[in-house]
Parts: sequence; C-alpha cells; structure tokens
Amino acid sequence: FTTSDPAPLPPGQGPGGPILVINSASNPFSTYSAEILRAEGLNEFAVSDISLITPTLLSTYDVVILGEVVVTPAQATTLSNWVLDGGTLIAFKPSVELSSLLGITKQPGSQSEGYILVNTTADTPGEGIVGETMQYHGSADLYTMEPGTASIATLYSDATTATSYPAVTWRRVGMMDGKAIAF
Repeated sequence: FTTSDPAPLPPGQGPGGPILVINSASNPFSTYSAEILRAEGLNEFAVSDISLITPTLLSTYDVVILGEVVVTPAQATTLSNWVLDGGTLIAFKPSVELSSLLGITKQPGSQSEGYILVNTTADTPGEGIVGETMQYHGSADLYTMEPGTASIATLYSDATTATSYPAVTWRRVGMMDGKAIAF
C-alpha cells in the first residue's frame, strides 16, 4: 500500500466544487482567476470556457468568477438570469454587456499604475482587509455607479489622492439575493 500526491491540474482546470471560473480561449490571461484560487488554497472550483455556458450548467454553481472575457448579449442574459435566481457573479474587467447587471456605467479613459483603497469599515465586504492604499500595476477601466450599487474600493491616482471612480463594486440583484460584483 503506497500513496502519492495526485497529479497537478493544468492551470486552466479545477477539481470541481461550487465555484465556476469562466474564461475564454481568445484571452489566455482570463485563466488567472483559477491560478489565484489554487495559489490561495481554494480548490473547490471548476473551469469552463464562456462558449460552453448554459443555464443548466450555471444552475449547478453558487458563485461564478468571470475573467476578462467579452460576452455576447445572449451570454449576458444567461448570466443575468442566473444572478436573478440567486447566483453570485464576480466579474474582472467586465464586458460592457454586463453593465446593467453590475450597476455600473463605463466612462471614457482608464487609469494606469494607480492605487486602490478598500472600504474596511465594520459590516462591509472589505472588513478585515488592509485599510491603506494598495498599488496596482496595469490599467483600470473607469466607471460610475448606478443607484443601488455600492463601492467596496475606490481608485486613487496616487497613494493619497482619491478619484471619483470605484475600483470594486457590488449590488444585490433580484428577490433571491443574487449578487453582482465588478473588479
């Protein structure tokens, strides 16, 4: 009788569980969500390409993490209906097709090499995260929020200067306590 470690999964796959990570073959960087989950020790997720998403597939998951993926209007409707039924969607650099679901409106321009500050006050999703600005590398899209959408984090142009744009937002959707979160 011997035991051995299981063979490691390729970066674009997960072992299964209540979380679905959606990526796209057209953007190889959309798989980073699965890599982050694995690195953080969160191993109860599956991975699927956006082209394979159906209402039946989504109904088997509690949370969907959507990488930087362009979605069609039909895919946006499928995801919106799933959130209305109580699902939690977390979208990174969301496609404009998801703007109404996420309660955000894309603004012209972007901000590169800036900072974010998480709202760490009690009873917020950011409670327990460091309460200082954190630098990010890359480009952040600019959004305004619709009524009913809350900011979890704010973009800063430098370590001390806040902008009027959110970095992370969330909103409740529908009567089944669905949640739509945008990074």
